[in-house]
Amino acid sequence: MRVAIITQGVSNVFESVIESGHEVVGIVECSRTREPNSFLKAIGGVFTDAYYSFTSKPLNLKTFSKKLKIPYYYLRKGDNEAFQKWMKHLQPDIIVVYSMSHLLKENIFTIPKLGTINLHYSHLPEYRGPAPLFWEYYDYILNPGVTLHYINKGEDTGDIIFQERILISSGEKLEEVVQKLSLIGIKFLLKTMATIESGDVPRIKQSATTPTVRARKIKPDEYNELIKWDDWGVERVFHFLNGTPKYHPTLLKKPNLYKLGFTIKILNTEICNTSGYKVGKLYKENSKHFFVCKNGKIYVDVTFSPASFLSRIYPYIC
Repeated sequence: MRVAIITQGVSNVFESVIESGHEVVGIVECSRTREPNSFLKAIGGVFTDAYYSFTSKPLNLKTFSKKLKIPYYYLRKGDNEAFQKWMKHLQPDIIVVYSMSHLLKENIFTIPKLGTINLHYSHLPEYRGPAPLFWEYYDYILNPGVTLHYINKGEDTGDIIFQERILISSGEKLEEVVQKLSLIGIKFLLKTMATIESGDVPRIKQSATTPTVRARKIKPDEYNELIKWDDWGVERVFHFLNGTPKYHPTLLKKPNLYKLGFTIKILNTEICNTSGYKVGKLYKENSKHFFVCKNGKIYVDVTFSPASFLSRIYPYIC
């Protein structure tokens, strides 16, 4: 079966499609919501080229496609006619989507004869939108899910193929949850790709309505304001922080570029009297950093390193 994949970076989901035994005829890298400035792209390009020259392990999709000699396309929002022509030339039987910054247009998702399918990290119709895990952590959901579904004109509204919930612990880190969800998602993808040609896959219509908020992406300067420091207990704040590491540097009172090199590592909590402190503020006492909540403290490590800077600019590399 001829497969085209649309995604935003090298991941275990992407690699599972590459290694599935099907013929991957095209790799599409979907642009980020905000394009990086030329300075970050230049630094990132030098870093990834050097890494690849020493390890032969591609860090980005463009290098990956060159290594495997698979056609590559960088898709920007609004890039329609040229992309349609490119995709039609590939003649894929199916398009697999995992992580996009904008909705795929009908003239694209209708090209493959077997349809276009998307892996989404929520139990649809809950948390439709580009950032489901952020809002599941925000709402303190401890039974998130993963859904494989067909793409239609709506936002995550297409017919469901497979879905499943998992149970997580309060305070479980994002990378651990993503790993659990991705393993289930990979299982769903491989099963679907193996049987879709025979027509032997479920197709369950979704409810038109959703019981939750739209899982929109937030702006970095919204992050601190979204945390209900005066209302949430230390356990809930701890859970939310562990699920949203991307935004931790925004909690620091530093210039934006300077923040890129900082890492805030969430350590542990202490239930204690915090009268005399300002909730939501980062303090340092006896060489220890901590955030203050209404009923306790969250201890953190605040460090700066070049590795942190490079890891943060990596997602912007084309």
